[in-house]
Amino acid sequence: MDQFKAFSQQLNPLAARLNKQFVQAKQFAQEKMGTAEDITELPQEYKDLEKLQETLGEFGRTVTDRIQQVALSPAEKAASEAAALEERKETAPPKTLSHALSRASYDGSEQIGLEEPMGAALFKFATVQEKVGDFRLKMDHEISTKFVQPFGTTLNTQIGFAMKARRNVQNARLTLDSAKAQYKTTKPERSEAIRLEVEQAEDQFVAAVEEATTLMKAVLENPEPLRNLADLVAAQLTFYKEAQDILADLAPEIDELSVTQEALYRNSRSE
Repeated sequence: MDQFKAFSQQLNPLAARLNKQFVQAKQFAQEKMGTAEDITELPQEYKDLEKLQETLGEFGRTVTDRIQQVALSPAEKAASEAAALEERKETAPPKTLSHALSRASYDGSEQIGLEEPMGAALFKFATVQEKVGDFRLKMDHEISTKFVQPFGTTLNTQIGFAMKARRNVQNARLTLDSAKAQYKTTKPERSEAIRLEVEQAEDQFVAAVEEATTLMKAVLENPEPLRNLADLVAAQLTFYKEAQDILADLAPEIDELSVTQEALYRNSRSE
């Protein structure tokens, strides 16, 4: 007898949960089919926060996915693959387009010879491109550690909590609307009990909305994603500045060698 009583006590909560899930599913189906009445309206602030949070979440997922999946641009991949075909199998392929250009230019300078303007220019270009490639790798590392990883943490924690809270709101609303519909058709002797269920469901719905609103506000008000974005911009700015500086020094040297090459060409044509 005691075992049966204990079993019944364990079974009752499970039955209650299953019944609640059934009621929610039934209400959801009725709403989709357009047969539900008096659907509880969510507060406008809540709906606005939903849209903002969804936009932020989609932005974060898109950016992090793209960065993680595309370490190199298609052009850089193509250049790396093409250069790798020319290398021995044991040689690691270039990591960036700039490294591929550097490797190819070094080879060209060796074949032409540094005493020739073209060979000298290729050597200088190769040296600079290797440094630009290193700058690129440094930028990628900075973006990964200061943007992708912390932004991903925000997505997986705060936004995840907010999404769970929104699901709780949806379930609480379905329970409330189902209770309201039941109250309209209940018999007089059951009306008081159902009315209490409606009040309880209303309290749970209000509490769920407040919790979800608080969590969504926390996502939008959190300064960390903006700091992460600022770090991403700073990493890009550093890369482009370093690349610009070193290329600015290279440009007049290449121009000078170009003038020399043109003079040699004219002399050879006049002889």
